[in-house]
Amino acid sequence: MRVPIAKWVRQLERRALTRRSLLRGAAAALLFGACGDDRARGGDGRGDGGVPPPDAPRGPAPGELVEAPLSTFPLGVASGDAGADRVSLWGQYRGLAALYVAVWEVVDEAYGDVVAWARVNLRDGGFGQVDLDGLAPGAPYVFAFVEVVDDEAVGRSALGQFRTALAPDEVAPLRFGATSCTRNRLSMAAMTHAGSRDDLAFFALLGDTFYNARARTRDEFRLGWAENLRTLGYRQLRASTSVLATWDDHEIANNWDPESLPEPLLLEGSAALFEHLPIRRDRQRPDRIYRSTRWGKTVEVFVLDCRSERRPSTRLRADAQYLSRAQMDWLKSGLAASPCAFKVILNSVPITNFPSVFDVVAADRWEGYPAARQEILSFIEGEAIGGVLWLSGDFHFASAGRVAPAGQLGASALEVLVGPAAQDPNPLWAAIVDTPQFDFASGTNNYAVIDLEPGERRATFTFHDPRGDVFATRSFVV
Repeated sequence: MRVPIAKWVRQLERRALTRRSLLRGAAAALLFGACGDDRARGGDGRGDGGVPPPDAPRGPAPGELVEAPLSTFPLGVASGDAGADRVSLWGQYRGLAALYVAVWEVVDEAYGDVVAWARVNLRDGGFGQVDLDGLAPGAPYVFAFVEVVDDEAVGRSALGQFRTALAPDEVAPLRFGATSCTRNRLSMAAMTHAGSRDDLAFFALLGDTFYNARARTRDEFRLGWAENLRTLGYRQLRASTSVLATWDDHEIANNWDPESLPEPLLLEGSAALFEHLPIRRDRQRPDRIYRSTRWGKTVEVFVLDCRSERRPSTRLRADAQYLSRAQMDWLKSGLAASPCAFKVILNSVPITNFPSVFDVVAADRWEGYPAARQEILSFIEGEAIGGVLWLSGDFHFASAGRVAPAGQLGASALEVLVGPAAQDPNPLWAAIVDTPQFDFASGTNNYAVIDLEPGERRATFTFHDPRGDVFATRSFVV
C-alpha cells in the first residue's frame, strides 16, 4: 500500500499486534515495566534523526505498509547496543527510494505512536545505521526501514523489535541469550531457534560471527558476511532482539594479531565488521570495540576487544599487552565503580587456565599473556569485586567452571563458555568432564540463555541444542 505522507497523523489508531507480538509486549511489560512518555531524538549524524515538530507527519502504522521483497533488504534488520534511552538501528538497502527508519512504541499490547522518524544516510554498499537517543527506559519498541518516493511511503523492511535497558536505579530479574562461532554454510538451526524466542532482553555475539576464508578486499568480505547474515537464523535472531557484539579472529584471519596481520587486511576486515554489526561507534575513537552497557542495577556488561590490541612480542614480559593499557584501566575502573549486582565480561577468548592438553593454543588466549591475566584477576580478587562473571566463546564447546584449579589465582572466579552455534565440535571438551575445576562440558552445538536474579546474585545457564531442546542447566551464585 502506498501511504501519502500528508495523511499521516500524530496520534495513530491503536492496532492490535499479531499474537507473537502480543506475547512479546506482555513479556516486556512483565520484565521491564510500563512504557514512558519520552520521545526519541536522533543520533550521531549517520541518520537525520529527530522528533518531528507538532505539525509534522508522524509516520504510518506497520500494517499500512507492504513489506518489500527480501532482495530489497537482503540481510534483514538489526538493532544493537540498547541502553536505557538509546539504541542503534541497522539495515542494508538495495532499492532506489529515499530511506527512513520508523520506531513505534508498544503500549497496551498495541502499536502506539511513531516515536522516531529519521532519514537514513546510506553508505557505500547500501549500509545504513541510525543511533537514536531519548527513548523510554525498560520499554519494548518495534522498528522498520521505510521506502519513500515522491512523498509517499511505498514499502518497508521486515519488522524488528528491541527493548531498552532498565532505568539506571532499577533492579529486576533479567534474561538474555549468547553464543559464538557460526561457520559459513553450516546449519544455523540454533540461531533460528534463538530468534524464535520472545523473552530475551538482548543477545550477545561473542565472536567468530562469520568465518573468513580468502577475503582480502572489502567486496570479498561483504560476500562472506552476507553468506551468514542472509540465513533465516541470523535474520530472525537479529530482528527479534538487540544484539551486543564483539569479534574474535575468524572475522579476519585465523589467530591473527595486529603485529603479524598486514595493515590493509586489518583495515578492510575491521571496516567490514562495522558495516555488518549494529555497534554504536565511539565519537572520539570510532574503531574502538570495547564498551559497556548497564541494565539498571542488575547487570553491567563489559564488552572486551581481546584481538586487535594484543602484542605477541610482549607476551612473556612483565608488561605483557593482551589488552591495551587504556582498555585494561577502563575495565578495572569500570568493574570497581559498577553499582550492579552482576558484572558480565564478554570475553571472546577464555581466561580460564585449562589443563595442559589445551596448551598447544595457549599463546592465543589470556594464558599466553600471564602478566596481563594476573593483573586483572588479582585486581578483581584484591578489590573484592563481587558478581563478576566471565562469558566467552572460541573453543567450539560449552563449559562452566572455575577460572583456575584450587589453590591458584582465579580459583573462585567463574567462566562459562557458550557456543558453537554452527561449528564442528572441539573433541577436547571430553578432557574436562568430571574434573573438580569444571561443572559441565559438552561439544553439542548450542546457544545459552542466561537468567540473572540480582537479589540472591544467582546466574542460571540453560543450554539449548539446534532443535531448541535443553540439554544442560547450571546455576551459580557469583
